[in-house]
Amino acid sequence: MGFSVKGKYFETCNCDVSCPCIWMGAATNDACDVLLAWHVTGGQKDGVDLSGLNAVMAVHTSKRMTDGNWKVALYLDDQATPEQSAALGAVFSGGAGGHLAALGPLIGDVLGVAPAAITFEHDGGSLKATVDDILSMESEEMVGMDGAHAPVITNPLLGAVAQPITQAKTGATHYHGFWNAEFSGTNSFITDFAYEG
Repeated sequence: MGFSVKGKYFETCNCDVSCPCIWMGAATNDACDVLLAWHVTGGQKDGVDLSGLNAVMAVHTSKRMTDGNWKVALYLDDQATPEQSAALGAVFSGGAGGHLAALGPLIGDVLGVAPAAITFEHDGGSLKATVDDILSMESEEMVGMDGAHAPVITNPLLGAVAQPITQAKTGATHYHGFWNAEFSGTNSFITDFAYEG
């Protein structure tokens, strides 16, 4: 049957705004820490409903994300049933195919895949996600030169989503899991995602 899921997505990273990785450029720091959060508003995998569930990925890599040495930790919503958790993990790890599978060759080490208490809050252009007490990420949509709408990047070269992304700015963000990272005022992207496979 395959899968089809959609929902809300945002990422925060320690690069300056706007992140050069999406243009295949080098990160603005010696290493790149990026946190990715998905909230599924609708969809299924092999008939297993994934609506209302969340997934968060933490990635640590070198200055060039395309070098293929990502260290990755994936956190899956602990509200999921065992069947939902397996389906969620397959979709958001790229194991089920689709857009995220293309990122597979960039991953060097999968440090962990674990259930966790995940919150995902969305209020207009403000988003926040937490994973237990080890991760918290915030994002605020930026406003473009017209004073009314966010700047949009419609066709980036590299990314966890194929849809156009809205430029945003990171609020207070930290990760204290398999490594430690803290940053704010840096790059963030927001979009509505849709994956099929």
